[in-house]
Amino acid sequence: MLDKLHLFIPFAIEHIQLLGVDGAADPVHMVDLEALGVPLQGQISRGEDGQLQADYLRHTWESLSTGFTPLAFKVFHQSLGKRLMPGIEVKASPAKLLQGHNVYGPTSINLGAQVMLKWIAGTYPDLFSKLDVSAAQVYTIDCTYSSRLPDERTALQVIKALMNVTNGHTKSRGDNYETTAYWGAKDSRLKRLKAYLKYPEFLRQLEDAKRAGRSDLSAARTVKVLSNPDLQEWAKNLLRMEATVMHRWLERRGIPSRLVDLIAYQQGLEADGRCLIQECWQAVTADLFAAFEGAEMRVIDDEKVLDALVAAHPKYDRKGKPNDSYARNLFRTYRSLKDYGWEETQASMARRTFYDHVRDIQAAGLSKAQLQKLQEHDRATNVVPLLRFVQVDFGAQRPAGYVEPSVEAA
Repeated sequence: MLDKLHLFIPFAIEHIQLLGVDGAADPVHMVDLEALGVPLQGQISRGEDGQLQADYLRHTWESLSTGFTPLAFKVFHQSLGKRLMPGIEVKASPAKLLQGHNVYGPTSINLGAQVMLKWIAGTYPDLFSKLDVSAAQVYTIDCTYSSRLPDERTALQVIKALMNVTNGHTKSRGDNYETTAYWGAKDSRLKRLKAYLKYPEFLRQLEDAKRAGRSDLSAARTVKVLSNPDLQEWAKNLLRMEATVMHRWLERRGIPSRLVDLIAYQQGLEADGRCLIQECWQAVTADLFAAFEGAEMRVIDDEKVLDALVAAHPKYDRKGKPNDSYARNLFRTYRSLKDYGWEETQASMARRTFYDHVRDIQAAGLSKAQLQKLQEHDRATNVVPLLRFVQVDFGAQRPAGYVEPSVEAA
């Protein structure tokens, strides 16, 4: 799926002024920012006549309303540094603009660019008429594919295992979160890679949309889409791997970064039965999947043990309500035996407490011999290759019968 598209679109040359030509090594190209109709910010000062005046006018990043989620947009009204010409930058998830979600979606750069340009043109038609769309450049694209995991518990364990995977230039960043792992430099100008669990992100997006939907029609529309039970079920237990590639990465591989040329390039691959987004994703993730070959992870399924401990040791508070705190204390001792072994667990707590816990764990159906061999048994039976779980089926990324959305309906 094409998960994000970041474009730079310059202004047409006839709308650009050239300043500081005489004696200047670097003349400045500018457009009349005040004539574009966009909201402006500036530095307010008082002139010699005592009147307030605004200086250093600029357009800050703006969230444009669309049929679903907002689109990020900014005018750069003068050439500066790496930006040789004035223009606009625009960033969005084409899938979200087209259908209200990015659980799955199309791979077409042409479709994504069209829907982004539609909302720029509809919001600021005069500004849009001054752009040279034919010269638009693709700054970055996010290519995302998913692996379906058996359940939430395994999904969390896979993410934890991924945080420790490193290979070649694909190194774990270390700033991981509970449901997200990152690789590569945060400020890389070539590529970035992350893996995350989709369902927790999906639920956060739904809650954000519900809050915004009280006063925003587009957000309310998004809530309706995200509340679809079939969509929610599809998002569960998905491990997403998102590869971001920049224009330099594309150009080094002979892939054009000019929008019209990249669209033609993608369509040429499609005529040969190939997918540009999939091939970019495979190139970025190759080192990581090579590291998976030798990586292992522990599969932990202890819910039945906890349930047995709660059933064997029912406790109640002063109001007569069930209280499972003691059973959970026993469960922590059980997990310690599993992780660290009999001797180390015994040394970590009071002797009497340790044997009381062993006795009460036995009451839930585990023998002392099992507890003494728990660590050895766990290592022998519950360590599996990571690749058993991280399998990406490119033919099963979308539900059967999925129909790609149209720009007109967005």
